[in-house]
Amino acid sequence: MRLVQDVEIARIGSQHAVVIVPRQLPQGERLLLDIWVAHDAKPHTVLVHVVSNQVVMDDGSLRWQARLKMVQPAPRGGFEGVQLAPAGRMIGALTRRVPVRVVEASTAGCVLESPSAVDVGAVGFVQTRTAVHECTEAVRIRRTSETSDQAWPFRMAAQFLTLGPVSPDSLRGLATVMSVGSPRTT
Repeated sequence: MRLVQDVEIARIGSQHAVVIVPRQLPQGERLLLDIWVAHDAKPHTVLVHVVSNQVVMDDGSLRWQARLKMVQPAPRGGFEGVQLAPAGRMIGALTRRVPVRVVEASTAGCVLESPSAVDVGAVGFVQTRTAVHECTEAVRIRRTSETSDQAWPFRMAAQFLTLGPVSPDSLRGLATVMSVGSPRTT
């Protein structure tokens, strides 16, 4: 599952960035950080890994401050085009890949299990592969719970998001065929 999460960039340099996130990021995990220089320009995307997390008080609520180390060098010229807002922050995005397995699927959503926790409300893309094709489904996490399974301790109920017509080869399309039967040809 590929998750995209908005973050506040508190500091950025050629080797490190500090971001404010609602939940602790797994230490050592590799992520993609998108940094926007201007609204009409493509973002700078850099590969980072999580060095540390600490709880901070941010606008009256407890949040996490994550220190990220750049895995690849900063773009040519660094980030001198990046200007932090007057409040000292700017918005960026973290892209995270989380392994999941599909436990159940219906026409409205699916149940996933994962070794990592995913926040309720998170939006992501579940990629499924078979021997003959690959498909991607946009989903929103509606509920999460913990299980007793050591390898897959988190279970999530995900709602399918409609971003276009449903392909019969997609996870949702296969669930539809299974619930109503395959169309008959005459």
